[in-house]
Amino acid sequence: MSLQQRILVVVPTTNGPLLLRSLKPRPGLPVSAAFADGDYRPLPWSGDYARLSAPDGPLARLAGDALPPHELRLSGCFDAGRSWETPICLAHGLATQGHLLAAELAQADLILWATGAVDLDLAVIPGDYALLDKIERSRTLLADAPRAALAVLLPEGPERAEAEAVIRALGREIPPLVLPPTSVGAALHALAQPAGSAAARPPARQRLFALPLVAAGIVSAVAALAFGVARLPSTAAPDHPVKDAAGSPAKTAKMDADEAQPKPPETPSPPRVQVEELRAPAGSSCRRVAFGADQPERRAVALVSDGRLAATRLTPDLCGLAICAEAPRGTLEIGQELRAASLPPVRLPDGAQAYFLKEAARQNFVYAVQVIPGAGPPGPRLVHALTR
Repeated sequence: MSLQQRILVVVPTTNGPLLLRSLKPRPGLPVSAAFADGDYRPLPWSGDYARLSAPDGPLARLAGDALPPHELRLSGCFDAGRSWETPICLAHGLATQGHLLAAELAQADLILWATGAVDLDLAVIPGDYALLDKIERSRTLLADAPRAALAVLLPEGPERAEAEAVIRALGREIPPLVLPPTSVGAALHALAQPAGSAAARPPARQRLFALPLVAAGIVSAVAALAFGVARLPSTAAPDHPVKDAAGSPAKTAKMDADEAQPKPPETPSPPRVQVEELRAPAGSSCRRVAFGADQPERRAVALVSDGRLAATRLTPDLCGLAICAEAPRGTLEIGQELRAASLPPVRLPDGAQAYFLKEAARQNFVYAVQVIPGAGPPGPRLVHALTR
């Protein structure tokens, strides 16, 4: 593969493919951080990326030395999962080798489509990565660049064989290169071969024989399914009534007279709100917590009386507040005082909204929080004070 080629790294998700916009060293960051394009807030999984690219982390093996903090930017965001690890590790490996990373589809000489999680040795972890779904959602993207070369990494798993057949049947001008799914290092080695490593692709004769084999496999699968259905026991109702152990007809819930009576509708309980302090763990700082390098300690704020929470001290280790409502479809109303003193909220993995305090706004204030559900009575209005 020529160093003059520009490579577009695609991070496929079940909501559609994301593009790697940029990957560059940022010594000013305390740790590596991942962002969505045009946003300054680290993505929810940015902390995992920081650990992956730490000086003593797995990615340091590719560079042979400690990596400086990097800024990673994607065309969009997603909340969870680990299938981003393999494409991002490949991007780091390509950048370390001096290759150019394209930011747009129109700039790409090669499209690298990869998915999967990695272990400490950068081996790709087998699993169910919804390969067929991700490929289907990437069809439009791939069709928009028919002349670009395509390299894919499909982890071992239940859909790999079928996914590889779909990739090979895309009808691209240049046959796709299917990378070895064993490790990031093996994939980088295959990419480094001249002309995308013809040895990594099956020869034309082998590809011709592959189609009848796939067809035969489909026929065998259909036959096996039909045979299995024919052998299933009948689920039709028996001609005689079911009896219990004593020999008398068994009662069912539908025959129970009490069950037949209509029940009065239940009155929903007002939704509750849980407020937690987000504090930096020992040896860390709120800056590291905000960038996802360390996880905050979450401490519940006690309710001291009706409508009033215990006051929270504005100590240096207080990074912000997490607010979680029991009614996920309701509206969480947060007082303007907290919103003005904090950065825009981010959603934590458990669904809570995290409000990280601004450095310049760490002063006494009082705010209120309440849940307004889509149906039923509103939750209690709680008042919470932050004081020095």
